[in-house]
Amino acid sequence: MRVNFRRWGVFNLVGFGGFATQIGTIALLARYFGWPPFAATALALELAALQNFIGHNRWTWRDRPAGGWREWLRRYWRYQIAKTASLAANLAITSLLIHAGFPAELANTIAVLACAIPNYLLSERLVFRHSS
Repeated sequence: MRVNFRRWGVFNLVGFGGFATQIGTIALLARYFGWPPFAATALALELAALQNFIGHNRWTWRDRPAGGWREWLRRYWRYQIAKTASLAANLAITSLLIHAGFPAELANTIAVLACAIPNYLLSERLVFRHSS
């Protein structure tokens, strides 16, 4: 398997942007507008995921444009499935590490790092695959 280092780097930059969007949204909604943290986090996760999806379409996999709005919707559906699998893995790893005595922030950071390569491969092979 050939590794595309430019794509891997852009993937991580877009992901970092999503992480910043997520943390900023949680802070804004929970601290400024008084939302419950769970509700703020739920909205922030989806907003970050949408930002990541658009960013990956625009920059990470720009050489694989969707062939119209139907293909874009199919791609978004595949992205939602991959995102759900990734969130489940992240939660499982974070929970295991917390149970083992790690602080929550460190446990989640380790989980994010552990999920980075599988997330990239899911995006490469499932979400943004070459259209047939």
